[in-house]
Amino acid sequence: MLSLSDRIRRFAPAALVVCVTALAQEVPKASPVTGSGEPGSGEKKKDLAATLSTQKEARTMRLSIPAPRGLIVDRNGVALAQNRVVHYLALNFPFMEKATPEKILGYAREKIAAANRILGRNWSLPDEKLLSHYQNRRWLPLVFSIEDGINVELSPEDQVKLKPLFDSGDLLPQPAYIRAYPKEDCAAHILGFTGKTRRLPEGPIMDGDPLFEEMEGRQGLELSFDAALKGTPGEINLLFDADGHLLADEVLRRPSPGRTVVTTLDFRLQRHAENALKRHARNGGAMVVMDVRNGEILAMASNPGFDPNEFVFGIRSQRWDELTKDPRTPLYGRAFSSEYPPASTFKIVTALGALESGKVTPSTSYYCGMSLLVGDRYFHNHNTKSDEGDMNVITAIKRSCNTWFYQAALDVGADAVTNMAQRLGFAERTGIPLKGEGRGNLPTNADHKILGGELANIAIGQGAVTATPLQVCQCMAAIGDGVVMRQPLLVKQVQTISEVVVDAFEPKVRRQINLDPIARDTVVKGMVAVVSGDGGTGRAAGIKQVQIAGKTGTAQWKPAKEQNLAWFTGFLPASQPVLAYSVVYEGRPGERVSGGAIAAPIVHDVFTKYYEGAPTDDPLLAAMKDVPQAVAVDEGELDPNAAAEDAALRRALPPAPPQPEKKTLGGFFRKLFRRE
Repeated sequence: MLSLSDRIRRFAPAALVVCVTALAQEVPKASPVTGSGEPGSGEKKKDLAATLSTQKEARTMRLSIPAPRGLIVDRNGVALAQNRVVHYLALNFPFMEKATPEKILGYAREKIAAANRILGRNWSLPDEKLLSHYQNRRWLPLVFSIEDGINVELSPEDQVKLKPLFDSGDLLPQPAYIRAYPKEDCAAHILGFTGKTRRLPEGPIMDGDPLFEEMEGRQGLELSFDAALKGTPGEINLLFDADGHLLADEVLRRPSPGRTVVTTLDFRLQRHAENALKRHARNGGAMVVMDVRNGEILAMASNPGFDPNEFVFGIRSQRWDELTKDPRTPLYGRAFSSEYPPASTFKIVTALGALESGKVTPSTSYYCGMSLLVGDRYFHNHNTKSDEGDMNVITAIKRSCNTWFYQAALDVGADAVTNMAQRLGFAERTGIPLKGEGRGNLPTNADHKILGGELANIAIGQGAVTATPLQVCQCMAAIGDGVVMRQPLLVKQVQTISEVVVDAFEPKVRRQINLDPIARDTVVKGMVAVVSGDGGTGRAAGIKQVQIAGKTGTAQWKPAKEQNLAWFTGFLPASQPVLAYSVVYEGRPGERVSGGAIAAPIVHDVFTKYYEGAPTDDPLLAAMKDVPQAVAVDEGELDPNAAAEDAALRRALPPAPPQPEKKTLGGFFRKLFRRE
């Protein structure tokens, strides 16, 4: 396997070899050269001094050479953001005796027209810009390959066609380096994009003016790590004679490239997640995969996405409007920004809270009926056609029985549920270094007194409870560990191009959670039964390589548009978790969705492809290879006393009202509290 250094050189030679060395040498070619002085040559400097003292049009100037921006790479050194050298077409003004506006404009128009004829273009510049440049900055090239205010790159074929004009010295290919995203839309919401720091100066040349436009981060890691990625500009001293010919150049300081940001992402896993979302969640969705052992985020995919290469030269207003007005919001990082109702994935939290309270045991049974009367309102199960009988917590998780969780939450009280949710990171940002991370929401008794109806909603992840896919994945990673919640990490380290680490982000414990082992093992059995048990709601997630623990979820999301969500979340291998994951699917208006039918297959798709395509020495697969024996699909026993008491209580309750066919309030809640 290639070292990180080898991979960086393999994927970004233009960014770090050409830009630092060749580009600095290419800068003097911005104007025709009639002589060349070696720095340190006393005779040449004496001649230049004489020239400068006798010819008022001769100039010396000290300019800034923008530094190549640093790389952003995945954990194995695969370049996700780098640089490349481009060339723009520029006009090279000569010194003109008695330069009238007509003479200046005539020269410029003639040369630009010649280029347009050769390339079939229609490039032009305003007269005032041409005149101002000649007066103030004629020693430097003036780029005119511009369309809609955006510089247009010359292709190699264009440069061959223009060679006669280049040879005459009237026009030249002006070099610069720009940002490049070689994996196109991969991890776009994480990487972000860059934009011009400022426009090039147009007035008289001042010491320190940049040779070409500088870039800065605008979104994502490009913004968060902008200071490290920028590097240190170089400096060059240029000497021109009266005719505008470059006599000598001296690189006073070479630009120092920006630092490399090494992310925790695994490019292959990130790409598998994105491709699965493109196939299965075209309307919108997200997937997060995290290493349970250290909190490193291996994949954090959002769909739809965008190609950050579109922003490199500057994005056209029409395309910007298309992106910002697209109802699917492709610029929005759903995986870490969107706050969704977690639906039945939250039942895992409710189960843990109930079990740790001591009022519910692994054998405690509740009757899984079609509905439950809470106060003066009936709260319905996913199955509104028939009762499903007595269940313990394992079976209730497997079948995702709403009425079981209503009863458990009401018996143990709101604090047992919401305190567990807070322990597992709900309603608290993870702290990843990206702007716009969602916080989520969790009602608690500290905010207001939670009554029975609201608690029934909370118990199944509905109502005012919201979370990001990243938070749900973090929750599963914590349950997978059972003892600690680790700080989610998106960046491993920042280093120089010579691989000297200047900033490292070591794995750390965010908090101790110390789940009761019996409660945790019981819940894990339920999650295994979801995927592997008879009648489990998430059987479509199973893969042949390893046992998966999971939980489905389906939520009403935007009632006005009849849009629902489908979830699937959990960890693998079930017996010794290494990877935690969460998937959310945004349904189309009017589409019937379920976590088991839509979200679970995404998990199957991603991990099957990862296992089948991973190299034999993949460290993640090695960690999952020799795990202990798989968790048995055992749904445990029912508490006969609890079942008898529950049956007596049910006989004392009034019968549930008939299920109306029209869209009444009852119909609304049947949809709201459907299966999962």
